[in-house]
Amino acid sequence: MNLKSLCLLVVLSATAGTAQLVPGFDAPPVEHRPKFRYWLPDADVDHVVLADDVRQLKDVGAGGLEFVPFYNYGYGGPHLNQSDVYAFGKPAFVDVFRTTLKAVKENGLIMDFALGASQGQGVPSEPLTPGLAVQLVYGKTIIKGGQQFQGELPAANIDWNEELGFVQAQEKFGGNLLVGVSAGAVKYANQSGSSVALVEDSLVDLSANVTNGRLTWQAPTDHDEYVLFATYERYTNQRSAVGIPSDVIANGSWVTDHFSAAGAKLVSQFWEQNILNSEIRELLKNVGQHSWEDSMEIQASLYWSSDFVKKFKKARGYDPVKYLPLMFDKSTSFMSHEAPYNTTYYLEGSGDPSQAKYLQDYRLTLNEGYMEYLQALGDWAQSLGLSHSCQVAYNIPVDMLAAIPVVAGPELESLAFTDIDEMLQFTGPAHLARRNVISTEIGAVQSGAYSQSVPSLLRLFNEAFAGGVNLMVIHGMPYGGEQPETTWPGYTPFQYVYSEIWGPKQPAWKYMPEMMNYTARNQHILQLGVAKRDLAFYMYKDPYLTTVSHNGTDLRANGFSYEYLSPANFASENATVQGDLLDPTGSGYRALILDQQEFISPEASTKLVEFAKAGLPIVVIGSLPNTTIGAVGQDIVTRAIAEVQSAGHANLKFIDSPGSLVQALQELSVKPRVQTSPTSSTQTLHTTWRADGASNYVFLYNNGPAAAFNVSVEASNDLVPSKLDAWTGTQEPVAIYGRSEGRVSLSVSLQQGQTTILAFAPAAEPRDHVTISSENVAEAFYSPDGKISVAVSDGAAGSVTLSNGGTHQISALTNGTNATLPSFEVGPWNLTLESWVPGPDAASSASDKQLLNLGSQDTLVPWSRIPAAQNVSGVGIYTATFTQPEIRQLSSDEVMTVIDFGPVLNTMRAWVNDKQLPAVDVSAARVDISQYVVAGQNSIRVEVASTLFNAVKARVDSVKNFGQGPNVPQFYTTVDWQEHGLVGPVRLTTLRKISF
Repeated sequence: MNLKSLCLLVVLSATAGTAQLVPGFDAPPVEHRPKFRYWLPDADVDHVVLADDVRQLKDVGAGGLEFVPFYNYGYGGPHLNQSDVYAFGKPAFVDVFRTTLKAVKENGLIMDFALGASQGQGVPSEPLTPGLAVQLVYGKTIIKGGQQFQGELPAANIDWNEELGFVQAQEKFGGNLLVGVSAGAVKYANQSGSSVALVEDSLVDLSANVTNGRLTWQAPTDHDEYVLFATYERYTNQRSAVGIPSDVIANGSWVTDHFSAAGAKLVSQFWEQNILNSEIRELLKNVGQHSWEDSMEIQASLYWSSDFVKKFKKARGYDPVKYLPLMFDKSTSFMSHEAPYNTTYYLEGSGDPSQAKYLQDYRLTLNEGYMEYLQALGDWAQSLGLSHSCQVAYNIPVDMLAAIPVVAGPELESLAFTDIDEMLQFTGPAHLARRNVISTEIGAVQSGAYSQSVPSLLRLFNEAFAGGVNLMVIHGMPYGGEQPETTWPGYTPFQYVYSEIWGPKQPAWKYMPEMMNYTARNQHILQLGVAKRDLAFYMYKDPYLTTVSHNGTDLRANGFSYEYLSPANFASENATVQGDLLDPTGSGYRALILDQQEFISPEASTKLVEFAKAGLPIVVIGSLPNTTIGAVGQDIVTRAIAEVQSAGHANLKFIDSPGSLVQALQELSVKPRVQTSPTSSTQTLHTTWRADGASNYVFLYNNGPAAAFNVSVEASNDLVPSKLDAWTGTQEPVAIYGRSEGRVSLSVSLQQGQTTILAFAPAAEPRDHVTISSENVAEAFYSPDGKISVAVSDGAAGSVTLSNGGTHQISALTNGTNATLPSFEVGPWNLTLESWVPGPDAASSASDKQLLNLGSQDTLVPWSRIPAAQNVSGVGIYTATFTQPEIRQLSSDEVMTVIDFGPVLNTMRAWVNDKQLPAVDVSAARVDISQYVVAGQNSIRVEVASTLFNAVKARVDSVKNFGQGPNVPQFYTTVDWQEHGLVGPVRLTTLRKISF
């Protein structure tokens, strides 16, 4: 059997006018279409251009935009000195916001908006206002054992190790509020003094002994040395956008407290008082979808909120003050980059300091404050008729998996989540919480602006789809108008460092609707019903860092899909077991895997007992987690884990290594929904399952070399397979498959990077189908008249067997000879290049389009190998003619003609005899053109567009954005010219069409 037909013959069958299995698949609604992040430089923009940018988004096939008032990443641009007019929140900004919303409404799109300038992490405010971000710092002094300290408390050390780079520095003004005073005995220190162990029993809270900032304390004599700490709260004074101090709003924006509702309240109050007039409120109700915040790029010596100690006492049951110096650890810093001070204190014998019990309790409390902040923003958004979206938790020391369920629109990003396994760590908690739409900011690559190709962007899309993400927010589209001190090709955010700058300034923009429709159709399917995964991995990862936890090759080789849940997720109302399934009405996990995990919360350990008793298959690699998270609850964990361990559950299996996982699952009779024959190829085959009522949908993505995959899909006898082509929008029943024991068997051929969608739905009426075929049967499909047709790759005899038991013989063309059917390369090609170059006005971003007639090309090569076109960016127009071969023994209706264009380097659009072909799958550019060719001579035209990279590279010394050239010119000077063009070979192949 062979399913290559599912990637080829939809063009032929599309004329049959088959019923739509999935309504809206051909033309998905805006809510299922990808969005673009839209960068507004500031409020000094042309409103006509702004409205036209929105129209451009509609025309290219986007569903909407994520509106980001960029303000040069918060660092200010050429209009910084006019912040009293153009700052975020000023009337000029309100007018821009209104214009954008009106344009979105006029074009039938939807819009998300950042909560503040740059990334939405702060708003204008008087400095030192409650609700702005605060942090903890400390001062210290050394006291010898037996020595008396008498005097003023150690002053706060506010010069800690900030991680600067792309993050705004803190401004060192404002006072320090004493939080507590403590001391502890030194057990030992390393040679450099960067790591000091304290004796836990010696820790003492001295806060009650402080009077007017002074302390008298006698250090005990039982240890040689004590450290006296005074911990203070102070504002971080970190800006999210700079300004000028003419008034509060012009002065820019300050990062708000992200660990209490107070920060959210400060944000909502600013919007209510300065932006949300009645007209904008109404527009938001009509076309707004999400308030939104980017990944958190906020710094603190120790993340904090003003009521932290109170919350800690209530939640953890003890006072944290004497343990606070232990919290200043590398693991509690921004991105776990560096400890805030040059000396880190920890408790002797505590093992991994980053997982010490008091640090865990600190992070638990911090996470609860963060979720309070998220809930407050969500409640406010809901009051406006919207919902809240954000890139949840990562970069700061909290449990991302615990926080995701609080957010209505959870979002990740391809820049941070670079592996499919990492995305599965994000999507598991979202699925359990019934967050059906999971978005990603996608396409940011640190490789230079104008360098990203459409195929490379699609690879990121497909990986995200495989990771359970189902809404692409493309990074990004800038404002299209002119900007001060900015040359061709125009406004380029991030100073030419990051991809990508999409829009009409890109030659490929005109040709992107095909890619956008492909993406929308996949999202349409992947947002239907609920996601199903075979396995759930238990994972405690706090602080969360994006790292691969399980490479998954062993599981994928056998067809298993998986994702992750944290101990906090076990508290979900959906975390129940029924029919041996975890979350039966949702993801329907068939087994729980615990892979060498150490920590578990008391609540999760109790839930684990319930799961085991309810019959859920559980595989433990190594030993069960037996250490409580935090300082309390070890007795509960010990009892629960002992109960699980000793109960002798038949559904519980222990193994020594991950290499035995598949065997253990098989011994527990756990089967994947999509089974595959284990090979090196199937290790890279990713499957994503959506269940929608009586119908199921399977998205397949080949992340490895081209291969034919034999898959066996769960499907009851009333469900029949169809193939949904996301490139063309066609939906066609599968005509060749096997059925046995509640499964449908198929062979699916996929090129590297290629995807397909299989649907299994009740049939309107039963149809016979092919079950067995000879080797020379390349394809099988239903003709417009409902007959079964096959495509035969040669002139030899063959046969097919149908599901009704009948066998049909295929006659040879000439006396049984294995005749070769005509196949040939198309050429020579005439090439005309439309070269995009700067115009005569250096201050204009518009490109001049110069035609270069390069004449006949006997051999197809990239433009960079053609001397006259090495540095060209633009559009290549290729034309050629060919003669349709005649096969005397066959009528025209019995001949199929297929064209293979070869590799697609960026975009491709083609015409045969001046009739445009359906969208070309850029991973497998093979199209059935039978209905487009005529007897005798035919004409063909192919248009391919490049990136703008080569043209920018050729002018890297002269391009400017806000008066400056690229921040990293090496992205252009040290790399070769990009390869673009039609590179072929372009080959025409004929097949025989036989109908039964």
